[in-house]
Order: sequence, then structure tokens, then C-alpha cells
Amino acid sequence: MTVSSRITTYLVAGAIAAALLFYGFGQLSGILGARDAAITQASRAQLALHGALVRQRAHLQSVERAKAAEAVARAGVADSLRAALAAGRRVDTITVLRQIAAADSGAWRSCRVSLLACEQRADNAEAEAGSLHRRLTAQLAVHDRRCGLFGGVGVSAGLKIGTGLTIGVGCRLWP
Repeated sequence: MTVSSRITTYLVAGAIAAALLFYGFGQLSGILGARDAAITQASRAQLALHGALVRQRAHLQSVERAKAAEAVARAGVADSLRAALAAGRRVDTITVLRQIAAADSGAWRSCRVSLLACEQRADNAEAEAGSLHRRLTAQLAVHDRRCGLFGGVGVSAGLKIGTGLTIGVGCRLWP
């Protein structure tokens, strides 16, 4: 076997080994990269949804506050009617009792709506917190690919000026 045929054999074997290495890195990067891309996309979707959830909670909070104030006002009306009846300022007992019952009933309904809005707002916040926890946990599984296939193009100078292409397998030392 001559030197040139030996060099040719080494070059062919090296090219086959490099091709297999490139193929293996490509397959591994494709598998891991697709999973990482799906996790990142889900995180972006969660971030896009966050603004709408904040607005929904703000709306629920305004409903909660308005209904709570309404309940306090209606309870105040019922209490003042009770005080007027007890002090003898109102003598139409049946009418006053009906008004007290209507005010108490309205206060109860307003209080119930306020409570439901509060519960829905809390459930919304807890659901988003749980989703963010799952997203962050999944995001921690996304790894920076410090090792892999790297390439570069540049100009070389020596006796003559030319351009070169470099493709290599290695690991980055810094980000």
C-alpha cells in the first residue's frame, strides 16, 4: 500500500466518521431541540395569556368591591328601618318589615355575588400560579447546548489571501 493510497483511505474513513458524527449530533439535537422548542413555545403562550388574566382579575375585583359596597348600603338601610321601628318612628309595622326583608335579601344577594367574584378571582390566580410553576419547572429542563457542531467562515492571509470554512465539533468555554 503506497503512501497516497493510505492517505486516501484515512481521508475516506475520516469523512465517514465525520458524517456519522454529524448525523448523530443532528439527530440528538433534533430530538432535544424539538422538546425544548415546545417547552419554550408553551412558556411564550403563558406569557401572552398573562395580560388577559390580569385584566379578568381586575374586573372581578371591581365587581367584588361594588357588590360589597352595595351589600353594606342595603344592610344599612335594613338596620335604619329596624331602628326606626324600634324607636316608634315608624308605626306601619307590616310595610316596614317587608322593607327590612327586601333590604336584607338584597344585601345577602349582593354579598353572595361579591363572595363568588372573590372566589373566582382567587381560583384564577391560583390556577395561573400553578401553570406558571409547571412552566418554570419545564423551562428548567431546557438546557443550553454548550457542546455540538460549530462552524465559521473567515479570511486567511499568508503568501496569498483566501477565504476558509471551518466546521468542528466541540464545546464552548463561555456563553
